[in-house]
Amino acid sequence: MGETNLMPIGNVSGLSSGIDWNSTIDLIMQLERRPVDILEIRRSEYQSRLTNWGVIESKLSALQSKAESLDSLDEFLAKSATTTDSDVLSVTASSGAIPASHDIIVNQLATNHTHAHTAGWSDLNSTAVNNSGGDQTFSYTYDGTVVDVTIPDGATMQDLINLINRDPNNTGVVASVIDDGSGGATPYHLMLSGEDTGSNKDISINDANTDLNDGTYFDSGNWAITQTAQNAEIRVDGFPDPGWGWPNPWIESETNDIDDIIPGVTLHLQDDSGGSSIRIEIGLDTSAIIGKVNDLVDSYNDVIETINTLTRYDAENETSAPLFGDSLTRSIKDELLMMIAQNIPGTDDNDVYRILGQVGISLTSGGKLAIDEDELEEALADDPTAVARLFVFDAESTSNFVTVTGHDENSVGGSYNFNLYYDANGVIDSGQNNTLDGSPVTVHGDSLFEGADDTDVEGLLLMLTDPGNGPSSISGTVKAYTGLSVLLANCIDRLTDSYEGSLKTNSDQINDSIDLLDERIEAWEVRLDSIEENYRRKYTQMEVLIGQLRTTGSYLSSI
Repeated sequence: MGETNLMPIGNVSGLSSGIDWNSTIDLIMQLERRPVDILEIRRSEYQSRLTNWGVIESKLSALQSKAESLDSLDEFLAKSATTTDSDVLSVTASSGAIPASHDIIVNQLATNHTHAHTAGWSDLNSTAVNNSGGDQTFSYTYDGTVVDVTIPDGATMQDLINLINRDPNNTGVVASVIDDGSGGATPYHLMLSGEDTGSNKDISINDANTDLNDGTYFDSGNWAITQTAQNAEIRVDGFPDPGWGWPNPWIESETNDIDDIIPGVTLHLQDDSGGSSIRIEIGLDTSAIIGKVNDLVDSYNDVIETINTLTRYDAENETSAPLFGDSLTRSIKDELLMMIAQNIPGTDDNDVYRILGQVGISLTSGGKLAIDEDELEEALADDPTAVARLFVFDAESTSNFVTVTGHDENSVGGSYNFNLYYDANGVIDSGQNNTLDGSPVTVHGDSLFEGADDTDVEGLLLMLTDPGNGPSSISGTVKAYTGLSVLLANCIDRLTDSYEGSLKTNSDQINDSIDLLDERIEAWEVRLDSIEENYRRKYTQMEVLIGQLRTTGSYLSSI
């Protein structure tokens, strides 16, 4: 018998038997791989769950963003502000502005002070303003502050400008240069301008301290005031009446943006009105409010629709969506629906509106919301603050000396009694039994106190202001509203917390399952490699044996 050569383990040729062993082994290995296929299907299902939970989290984050943009009175009660002449006067209004009309006369604008050096200079970057051989000084006063700028030997006009502007002691003066266009020997003129408007923001040159150039070249006698620093002057609804004999017949302002005359309204002066009145109108911007509510509802519906789609079961085709039967999606949807259906925390029988359905927002099939804009508009016209409290955080106190200044996600809407002691200086006496909703408060500084942890008033922050002569105490009630936007934002914040939120826990569990499946699949792949190698070795040996038998048969036939 001749020498036998073994076939490579990776390739069973079938030359002796005529059998396609490679295809046979592939078919056998498909059966052997069934456990791995099942594991990979399960892994794909888990990966699909992880991906779809990412979609839900993205939708929740978008809803949280909308809710947080509509969770305060300022954000909800948008006000419209119009003017009959925006070239003279434009106007903006916050939620605190009272709807009304006002007539404004603009007598003059607030301006900044500008000085121009009249003597001029020949060039910017060649001729030195200081060729004394040592340091010299340029000195000015702005808004009551004296500033001495050191000018080194050889400094040019451009250097002087840079030294003034970059001086750390500069309190608001901008140096620049202007070309007078004369084509003369000294066309460049140094300009000094105050950054701030107002009659007190003037610039003066300090001759005694200025020895730059020949000692007098930059003195005050060589400067001209090209614009005087002055206050804006306006009259609002005829006030002040010049016939009253007041020292100043105008309301003055250092700036052209005036926000301290009409509460919640900022006047932006553009020009004087030439003695004529400009009418401004402040009103509730109902369309803007309805638009914001629509945005919130649309985002809410997007979350609900996403959950419905991902948890749907098709009975006709007997197919289920990736998250069908998932308990967390069901609990999230239930919690969202509960927020919609319940009375808003903090409201009671004394409130005009307690539930969203009273202002035209109702639940439809599948848990989505629908808005009757006409009904919402009517409610806003009737009592805009009552509507706002269905969405925002707001609070009121029965005491003029105690106000609510803050809250957090743990604060629950409701009515809470407080009892507060203060000393002769009007400072909270932390040694006394100061309580909110029957629990001791935490005192911060002289005037702030906060509700106790693990109570409905946790995070509720109140302030004592000017209580009068003491020592004494104040008792009263604060009523806090936590509207839908607040509830949604707080709920989603808990769900998506990066450390202990339900979505984080859920994704960790899914990832752990994927990791475990990866380990099992990897172990099976090693095992399958060994099984396949064993099959190839056996069939290779069989092929060799068949080849030997054929050789032996051929030998016997030849005898």
